[in-house]
Amino acid sequence: MKGVLDKYYGFKTANMAVLTDYKATKKAMQAGIHDLVKKECAGDVLFLHYSGHGANVPDKDGDEADNRDEILYPNVLDRKAPLTDDWLRTTFDKLRKGVSLTVIMDCCHSGTKTRALLPPDAPMIPRYLPNPWDLMAEESGRKLCGRLRGELRASPRARRKRSGVVVADIPEVLVTGCRATQTSADAYIGKSFNGALTYHLVAALTEAKGDIGYRDLRSKTLAMLKKADYDQVPQLEGCKAQFDRPFLSLLS
Repeated sequence: MKGVLDKYYGFKTANMAVLTDYKATKKAMQAGIHDLVKKECAGDVLFLHYSGHGANVPDKDGDEADNRDEILYPNVLDRKAPLTDDWLRTTFDKLRKGVSLTVIMDCCHSGTKTRALLPPDAPMIPRYLPNPWDLMAEESGRKLCGRLRGELRASPRARRKRSGVVVADIPEVLVTGCRATQTSADAYIGKSFNGALTYHLVAALTEAKGDIGYRDLRSKTLAMLKKADYDQVPQLEGCKAQFDRPFLSLLS
């Protein structure tokens, strides 16, 4: 992804922060995202890409019946103080007018129906790590208490089930690896493990030499995923006016 940003969109290395492996702590991830959003000015184009596992934790106070707070997985996870979608939503909502923010989440951001634990050398594994409390609740037959405070996505769940392109009142353009009822794949592609969404999205951008709109990018990536026999359906969410503008272009 870093190579694509440099080659087709003119992002300078000095203006990119890349956190991998042991550098991807919760503190570093939050600091990087906070700085990205805080330092922008009108006319800036911002890009945030997360490629990794998603999970969830029980929520004690909220207003929905999902019983979960979705979280991202840093290199070390403290389930009592995780990096939640609530924090992301609050941070993104501080975006200044006239700033373009694109967010790609190549993970299982919901995945509450996934319990299978596969070996790390399996040819394809879901980018989701089950909550141990989910497993305990499943085995004991006792439901988890708590409700969902909020979501990174501001669109109704029912609408996301019907369509892969969803209008939502959010300041960013959001691309997710799969629908809420699906899992995103971490697969062995090209002699290494890759996020299936990231790999095929980069392939679509490369094929178009960077000249492609958000809606067409989502369609092209979906077609590539289907051709490679992946079931996941990438979601495109945001204001309707954003969908047909060029990927990573200035706001008009």
